[in-house]
Amino acid sequence: MTVAFPQEAARPLYAAAIASMKRGDLATAERLMRQSLETEGESALSRHYLAHMLAALPDRVEEAIAQQRRALALAPDHPVFCAALGLRLEDVGEDREALYHLERALSLDPACALALPWALRLRRRFLRWQDEAQERGSLAALLASGHAVDPLMLLSYIDDPAIQLANARRMAPKLTATPLEPHPPHDRIRIGYFSADFGEHATMHLMEGLFRNHDKARFAFYVYDFRPQVQSRQHRLIRDFADVYRDVRAMSSAETAALARRDQLDIAVDLKGMTLDSRPELFALRMAPVQISFLGFPGSSGIAQVDYLIADAVTVPEGEERHYSETILRMPACYQPNDNGRPLPATRGLRAAFGLPEDRFIFASFNHPHKVGPQEMGAWMEILRQVPEAVLLFYTGKNDLRPELARHARSGGVDPNRIIACGPLPQSAHLDRVAQVDLCLDCFAYNAHTTASDALWAGVPHLTLCGDQFAARVATSILAAGGVPELSVRTRDDFVSTAVALARDPARLQTLRQRVVDNRKGSALFDTQTWTRQYEALLSAAHAS
Repeated sequence: MTVAFPQEAARPLYAAAIASMKRGDLATAERLMRQSLETEGESALSRHYLAHMLAALPDRVEEAIAQQRRALALAPDHPVFCAALGLRLEDVGEDREALYHLERALSLDPACALALPWALRLRRRFLRWQDEAQERGSLAALLASGHAVDPLMLLSYIDDPAIQLANARRMAPKLTATPLEPHPPHDRIRIGYFSADFGEHATMHLMEGLFRNHDKARFAFYVYDFRPQVQSRQHRLIRDFADVYRDVRAMSSAETAALARRDQLDIAVDLKGMTLDSRPELFALRMAPVQISFLGFPGSSGIAQVDYLIADAVTVPEGEERHYSETILRMPACYQPNDNGRPLPATRGLRAAFGLPEDRFIFASFNHPHKVGPQEMGAWMEILRQVPEAVLLFYTGKNDLRPELARHARSGGVDPNRIIACGPLPQSAHLDRVAQVDLCLDCFAYNAHTTASDALWAGVPHLTLCGDQFAARVATSILAAGGVPELSVRTRDDFVSTAVALARDPARLQTLRQRVVDNRKGSALFDTQTWTRQYEALLSAAHAS
């Protein structure tokens, strides 16, 4: 007989398996659970826990999915088992099927905390959200559950730095760091950079100029690489830059932190924050007397042992420090580094090469789809309705989102043929494509960061809406440092009206575009050498404090 929820007292092998799983002895847990299935009977919960054990073991995820499917077959109307199968499928990249099961879990239990975060995430990834009411309802249920939410995901959904800080603190690793052993001063200040992105990644696109200009007479640089991308050009650059390069991909957090302590770092810089492949527990274990969050995550880490966050007067205005667990270090202009040594993009005239219309005004969004929700899409469709001769170039990432784009276009009263999907390109080709655009349109709660400075480097005006949290103010900071602060507005209505006005006034737009082009040489945003000296002054001040 199938039993969805076994009584542990009547199933000692099942109970022993669960106890072993909780101790972390997964091999024993799996063996005991299989014995339980053979001798004590099958249940949805035993299949569910077996799937959980297998998923945590190396190279067993496909077996885990099979067990999770069996659990759902035994209890087909239980939301937890629906959600769990969705999460297992997401683990192997079967995202569309994953979203189907997550949505079904929410149809059974609209407050299912296991399903809500990933349903929200995957709806955005595939533009499968319905409307603002659906998003707000799901988000309210998730926040009311009290569960911690992936901080990177939450940035796209809500523009509230107080909520972001509270969530970051819930997510922050709760570890006790042993006191650091003091070390004598070194002849150079030792800076440790920690990241998984020392390869083909936006972080390296921004930081290459910094690495070339860093003062090696004053600083010694240690690089701790979580995920070496040995075939990339940037990997060779970072190996050449580092005084000491550490491949720590196979080391535990405790081992990596101990190694960093033996290296006697003066400052540890986290370039990842709470993002993919991050290791925040390293900083909770305290690797240096000064620990700094920089660039990788646009908000507070919530980690008590992270001492400073590098920002500027726009991303964290005076008086807003209470929304960040770190002490704020402000760069004089924009906190974001840029590389003025990279090649300039091709000039206009390549539209046909990128499949773009020669005779249309082209708006564009090059933000990742996870930043695009009902508010953004609604504003963009309103702009297209008011500028009937225009099209929208929409970056879809690696997924084919044309059916979803067509659905949203029709819902917004726009011909679906006026939205042109585009995917990823190598960096140089991507910038050449950006240069063909007339005006880039931003997202709101989590706006363009590298994407915004890329647009200015390509000579293209970028329109943003300035919000409240760090992630919603970065493009405003970039535009101010790039010499075009008027491209940041404060309301949705102003965003729409400004985009429409620029599209209808070619002379005004051309003047603005020429200023963007000219400012590639004269603005603070692209003065890599001065930016580096100012950043190093912050590091020195933090070290001396």
